[in-house]
Amino acid sequence: MRRVVASLPDGTAELCLVRMGFQVRGLSGWFHARTLRAAIARDADRAVAEGAGLLGSEPFTIARGHFGVLQYWRSFDALDAWSHRPPHSEWWRAAVDRMRRKQDLGVYHEVFLVPAANLESIYLDCEPAGLARFGKLGEPVGPSTTARGRLGMMRR
Repeated sequence: MRRVVASLPDGTAELCLVRMGFQVRGLSGWFHARTLRAAIARDADRAVAEGAGLLGSEPFTIARGHFGVLQYWRSFDALDAWSHRPPHSEWWRAAVDRMRRKQDLGVYHEVFLVPAANLESIYLDCEPAGLARFGKLGEPVGPSTTARGRLGMMRR
């Protein structure tokens, strides 16, 4: 079994996680949500390429008609700067306007600031996902073989 742990890239003190989701109400909402999802993917690729602070972005699906994207930002300030300029600001305003007019789509976002000391991960026989796609990889040895150890919470 292949086991890997991941930690934040050097110089990253905290991780800013953003979960954006779409809840579709009807066929027209479904098509618009797919368009938004594609715009977010293009926007994410651009943010990574430009070094804007986006470390990674992954789509998720919760249920039919409820899906979105999870993004990992180097800091809240980087996310905030990116989100207030085009193209993000344009598609966000368009989505909010459409929600008000057609009411066939719900959009939400959640932001979590996680200090590096409060992150832990392990991947067992997995393709790289989440933090393992952009973080520092290592072997789980010694204290890093348990979640408690990776978080520095060893029992005395």
